[in-house]
Amino acid sequence: MRRYLFSINEEMSVYDFDVVIIGSGIAGLYSALHLDSALQCAVVTKANIDESNSYLAQGGIAAVMSPEDTYIMHINDTIKAGAGLCDPEAVKVLVEEGPENIRTLIDMKVPFDVNADGDLQITREGGHRTRRIVHCGGDATGRETTIQLSKIAMQKDNLHFFFETFLVDLLTDDNGVCGVLVKVGDDFKVLRSRNVIIATGGCGQIYQYTTSPLGSVGDGIAAAYRAGAVLQDMEMIQFHPTTLISDGKASRLFLISEAVRGEGGILRNSRGEAFMQGKHELADLAPRDIVTRCVLAEMERTGDQNVWLDVSSMTTEFFKERFPTIFNECESRGIHLTKDRIPVRPAQHYIMGGVKTDIDGRTNIKGLYCVGEAARTGIHGANRLASNSLLECLVFGRRCARYINGNIVPSYNENKKIKVESKIYHKKLDIGFYSALEAKIKQIMTAYAGPIRSREGLRTAQAELDALAEQIEDAHLSLPYEFKVYNMLQVSRKVVEAAIARKKSVGAHYLTDEEQ
Repeated sequence: MRRYLFSINEEMSVYDFDVVIIGSGIAGLYSALHLDSALQCAVVTKANIDESNSYLAQGGIAAVMSPEDTYIMHINDTIKAGAGLCDPEAVKVLVEEGPENIRTLIDMKVPFDVNADGDLQITREGGHRTRRIVHCGGDATGRETTIQLSKIAMQKDNLHFFFETFLVDLLTDDNGVCGVLVKVGDDFKVLRSRNVIIATGGCGQIYQYTTSPLGSVGDGIAAAYRAGAVLQDMEMIQFHPTTLISDGKASRLFLISEAVRGEGGILRNSRGEAFMQGKHELADLAPRDIVTRCVLAEMERTGDQNVWLDVSSMTTEFFKERFPTIFNECESRGIHLTKDRIPVRPAQHYIMGGVKTDIDGRTNIKGLYCVGEAARTGIHGANRLASNSLLECLVFGRRCARYINGNIVPSYNENKKIKVESKIYHKKLDIGFYSALEAKIKQIMTAYAGPIRSREGLRTAQAELDALAEQIEDAHLSLPYEFKVYNMLQVSRKVVEAAIARKKSVGAHYLTDEEQ
């Protein structure tokens, strides 16, 4: 019998839905809004709308929206950033369907920034060879888009939200997925459905330093894996080169958007030297993996704990209007822009891999779909191009919903109960054990599976994570925090396992001792 997180062996009452979506970021909300309104859909989120990676996204959405840009240019930039590991078909779909999804958001009244003449403001970020990033509120694209989509979703009679509800496990039978087990407060509930979409985001909190919110531990990826879903490219973890250095706020680091460098920001060392010059043809706008390694190398060379982002080429008025979120955050920490330089260093930001899907979000399990950061669609390859992430949520979220609309598998039956059974575990571990385990996982992953790796270090990480797994494998889990830590460990092991399997450096997977 497969390992479930729950220890239950009983008949349980069920709540029937045509579709269940796990996650309420842009991928989950946009999918929900494109489902046929006749379909009853549960939207499950373990927190609230404003506690997602989507909500925190600053940069914008990449799409071909200007006459100077072309599909071929966007496709080529995406594939080049992905170091040749992108799926060309998926990238073509992403790019060619991007503009119509932006127009859909405009129709939905998402407040994109416009110029004085009413045209969309379009900016540039790292890896892009032209301006193609549309944005909201200067540097609050994720927040503004998530807020507007949630407002619309809340008004839909067919969408039923389950807030502060934790996904425990996916339920399957001989015909594929048949529902999900969730925990609400002290109670377990079964949401029965033959159509389940995982839209739970990434796993940044398996690292000590990340831009991801506290709940971002890969719950959906882990649940899908336990159900038998195929994972791919789990080793491809993207680290953002510029997160704000600050004492006392290490649980989630504040991102300094790549768009700041797109508007003229320059990375400098403590001596004021622009060290990215000569390192890449795009200098400060090189792909993220390259800039991250250059920053780390410069920190090691100088002995500094960070580098600095010089934004003095912009006026204070321009910066405040273009990047109000960043401006206010820096001001709150005593950094006065654009006179002062911003202290920055790399931190975990995104996972390019995840649950393997096709271009309609389908996994290898019938009825199980995955969209957004949790999915491995093949568009990012070994390194995500800036601002392709929100575009992925839109394009593949809509495609997934439309596929379900045309291929809905009925979920209802006469029996209002379902047999839920797993192995019963009796080993009890106290909360202190889980707290120590969480800290140890973060320490291992940061030390050995970061932006610069070695085969020896990865083998050490694997041995240490395997030893931790032996301690928890037969544990009785009942609290969401216990589920969270178990998922962290499971996802971390898959990241390290995949990193060991890839013998050569490529993109975000950089080995100091790769096989010759």
